[in-house]
Amino acid sequence: MMKFISLSLAAVMTAGLASSLLAEDSRFYKGNALFSTRPSETKSIQNVKRFGPVGLSIDLVQPAFVMKVAGVEEGSPADKTGKFKKGQIIESINGEVLKDIDPRMQMAGWIEKAEATDGKLAFKIKGVAETVVVELPVLGAYSKSWPLDCPKSDKIVRNLANYIAADPEHYGLGNLGMFFLISTGNPEDTKVVGEWARKASNPSGYAWFLGFGGIPLCEYYLRTGDKEVLPNIQKWVDAAVKGQYNDAWAGRGGVPGLTYGMGHLNAAGTSVVTFMLLAKECGANVPDRALLGALRHFYRYAGRGGNPYGDGRPEVGFVDNGKDGNLAFTMAAAASLTPDGEKSVYAKARDVCATKSFYSTSFMLHGHTGGGIGEIWRSASMGLMREKRPAQYRDFMDNRRWHYELSRRYDGSFGILGGGGYDVEKWGVAYGLCYTVPRKTLRITGAPPTKFSKPYELPKQPWGVEADNEFLSLKPVPMPDGSMIDISKETLAEDASIPFLRKFHGPKEISDDLIRH
Repeated sequence: MMKFISLSLAAVMTAGLASSLLAEDSRFYKGNALFSTRPSETKSIQNVKRFGPVGLSIDLVQPAFVMKVAGVEEGSPADKTGKFKKGQIIESINGEVLKDIDPRMQMAGWIEKAEATDGKLAFKIKGVAETVVVELPVLGAYSKSWPLDCPKSDKIVRNLANYIAADPEHYGLGNLGMFFLISTGNPEDTKVVGEWARKASNPSGYAWFLGFGGIPLCEYYLRTGDKEVLPNIQKWVDAAVKGQYNDAWAGRGGVPGLTYGMGHLNAAGTSVVTFMLLAKECGANVPDRALLGALRHFYRYAGRGGNPYGDGRPEVGFVDNGKDGNLAFTMAAAASLTPDGEKSVYAKARDVCATKSFYSTSFMLHGHTGGGIGEIWRSASMGLMREKRPAQYRDFMDNRRWHYELSRRYDGSFGILGGGGYDVEKWGVAYGLCYTVPRKTLRITGAPPTKFSKPYELPKQPWGVEADNEFLSLKPVPMPDGSMIDISKETLAEDASIPFLRKFHGPKEISDDLIRH
């Protein structure tokens, strides 16, 4: 496991984690949990809000696990059958019952099989004589290299893009959907972003909106050179500078009226730094005091723990609610802006923040106000590591595919299943970034400089001394005998945060495996 996980040791020792997570003594499950949110086989009722594009909400009830209809989404394939009602017991789907594995994974598997074949899901409902058949559009099967070179992934991307483009009401919170649209690389999507960008002349003072909308605003200019949007970019920069407070931002900008987070809300402010770096590449007038102060402030968190809630020390633990993934894109913007950036500390900071997504995903969907926002950044940032840590990227994506499947809706949009208040379309419009980041269509996802890019030399060492850069290394700490650990074969099942906790709280003897972690 990467050495930054050791920073979480104190938190591990006081975590008081449920014994069911660590002991795994189960009658239903045949293997250990990959994710901490796996349904408990002892709870009386647990809800899976969205059965993907099927359009049903499912309650899991006892005995573990019986499926019960909790709701039917209007206009969905399930609704079109006219057969589903709240409270019905589903006895089987395609002749199968829930068994042995995480029910959410099995449900997603049914969707995958249907979309890869005839699109049909056959429901046997208690008290209903005839089988109820739900028909989904046939999308094909996922390729081994998905989301790249994968027709099914391409269709999912196109369906989400069409949903966003169809109505400005679908643009998402703070126009977050524009971030996804510009990332597809599709010329028609770029046109939609351009129409929005040319009208974006009245920026909000909210950090959420400045970051979420500012990123695609700048990426659009860098791709097209559309000079009409330059005045808008400058207005957004001016708004960001005006709202800056002690080198970062409160969620609503300016000096905050509340004291938690010491006046900062990094879930929002981190993206503003990304925007300002991109704006500098566009040629906007970004004051050095504002730009370099913010860059230094957030750079300090990379590799030294977790990007904190607000203006504090790096956090410890395995839950970051996506802020480290968000910070990976900030560092990507810095590496893109400065000459020879791939050899800079910013590129190293990008990679160490992004790779943390692999280890922290065991605790997906945990976070303040609901963990959905964390899944946006965790999924997207792991895409930055597809080439540098290919085995871990593949393991991450394949083992999380169930969540993408169940988060999809029948109309092409996404929610973020289990993400609390973020499980709505205005946030889900960005969940599709996990499919598009590997395309490298944006400056912050790996696209080369364009003829409209204006490089700017950032400080070679924005904070600390050269010895501090060891925190940014992807190389593990040597073993006591001086040998180096091979992390290229690490897996979610054996090396992510939950299996580490099992080993740490397991047998009393100190094993080589525990020392390795």
